Amino acid sequence: MLKGRVVGGLALLVAGVALPAAAQVTLGADAAFNSQYVWRGLGYTNRPVIQPDLYLSGWGLTAGVWANIEPVKYDKPSNISERGGTSAGIAEIDGWIEYAATAGTASWKLGWTIYTFDTNDAGLTAQFDTHEFYGQVSLSGLPVTPTLYAAYDIDKVKGLYLQPSISRSVSVSPKVSVTLTALAGISAGQEVSANDPSANFAKSGLAHMDFGASTSFSAGSISIAPQFHVQWCHDDFTKIATPTSQHSTKIWGGVTLSWSHALGASKSE
Repeated sequence: MLKGRVVGGLALLVAGVALPAAAQVTLGADAAFNSQYVWRGLGYTNRPVIQPDLYLSGWGLTAGVWANIEPVKYDKPSNISERGGTSAGIAEIDGWIEYAATAGTASWKLGWTIYTFDTNDAGLTAQFDTHEFYGQVSLSGLPVTPTLYAAYDIDKVKGLYLQPSISRSVSVSPKVSVTLTALAGISAGQEVSANDPSANFAKSGLAHMDFGASTSFSAGSISIAPQFHVQWCHDDFTKIATPTSQHSTKIWGGVTLSWSHALGASKSE
């Protein structure tokens, strides 16, 4: 299901390369190296991960495939592993497609994501596969940039996740700026229910808050973007730090390497 839908979307974008030059398609790739896998405040692993992403974009549409890789076997009693600690390898593959546009000072996007997991019986299995629709709107031209992100799971979890945030870019030198962010994660239906065992959070309401700092610089055709996060955990599920302990705070970070290339661009471009 993942391959059919995502590859189909990618093929539609590739077909556009034969259209006039004004309809430019961009191929991009990212590789994030993070100290742990944190998704919406939830710690899916508490050990280092590699997270590659491949995408195509054009005419406001972007489609891609993302993965989470555990580079070694995380089988110690204190380890949290998406693969259940049985082996190294790919633990999760997600496909996504979105449309983005700008209108005045507002930028917005709408998209769809499918989440698929490794079939290893000791970790997250295919029974946790799900998909959601999401939207995001941001306003520019203000002292800070406010953003509202919302995602609704329409399959297993069947609930809404909200994430309001603000960000501000601060210049620390003529060539370097740091983006500071603050966000809150809120469950509005993705919590544990007596009628449905599928859930992302223990309760409704505030799940976590995250305070981050990031920057980026180039090395040839590669963009290098380090990031650092301090997370305050409110929901019991976000507090899980090891299989036997909970922490109210998490500190994590990483660096993302990015590359992109305009397909069919002329030499003058």
